[in-house]
Amino acid sequence: MKSNLILSLVAAKLAVAPAVHADKAAIWKLSDDDSTVYLAGSVHLLREKDMPYPKAYDTVYEDSEELVFEIDMKEMNAPGAAMKMRQLGTLPAGETLGDHLSQETLAALDGYLNGNNLPAGMFNQFTPGMVYLTLGSMEALRQGARPDLGMEMQFHKKAEKDGKPGSGLETTAYQMSRFNELDVETLNDLIKETIEASDETEETLDAIIDAWKSGDAAGLEKLVYDEMAETPAVLEILLVERNQNWIPVIEEKLAGDKNVMFIVGAAHLVGKGSVIQLLEDKGHKPVQLGTEK
Repeated sequence: MKSNLILSLVAAKLAVAPAVHADKAAIWKLSDDDSTVYLAGSVHLLREKDMPYPKAYDTVYEDSEELVFEIDMKEMNAPGAAMKMRQLGTLPAGETLGDHLSQETLAALDGYLNGNNLPAGMFNQFTPGMVYLTLGSMEALRQGARPDLGMEMQFHKKAEKDGKPGSGLETTAYQMSRFNELDVETLNDLIKETIEASDETEETLDAIIDAWKSGDAAGLEKLVYDEMAETPAVLEILLVERNQNWIPVIEEKLAGDKNVMFIVGAAHLVGKGSVIQLLEDKGHKPVQLGTEK
């Protein structure tokens, strides 16, 4: 999800380790006789201090005739898109967040809002999934991370300027449905953990972005999967199921005669059940690129 920042900062409480600075990019290449598919890992929100992004992304973009994002960026930027997303994350009439979350979680949320000078009760009409999603986004924004600096927005603007077509793998409604699919007990835990680890947000962001910029696939895998191993349902619903849905689209593009650049969250490209592993299981041989492509 665009505002998710690698699964809401990977539900926080990460075992942060320094990235290995290999001469790699978080981009994989898959080719046949007449076309190439590039699978480019993204961080959805970035900070000024994270610029410039790795040069390999521009090199791959120049070699591509078409772009595919998680969501069609025209949908994301359409008038009313923010309102539509809010509606998708709003509880049915007559329900409040207090009907779904524990008193302990509600108290933690109240403390978070008060501590950040935010209106009390601002989440009252949100679904628990929307609360979890919003917390991760708010924490990133608090550290200066911005969607306009994220890889999707930057390359969407390039593609519009250059007349390159773009499309999406999913709709906003489908992505929101994934968060609302998580059971309430799990969401209670994830929300509390995100709040408890809010003072570690900058460190977590630094670790994620350092691993991404250096193409440290093993480091990214550790950041994403070590903690999520304790919540396999989150891993399955937010990553693996979606990865499986994307494989036919990737294979369809590979079967065509154009070079295509996919830009998806970096978490989708590393570890067990990743897009890369699923492609390998089907006999494909994606190759990770070096810093210059």
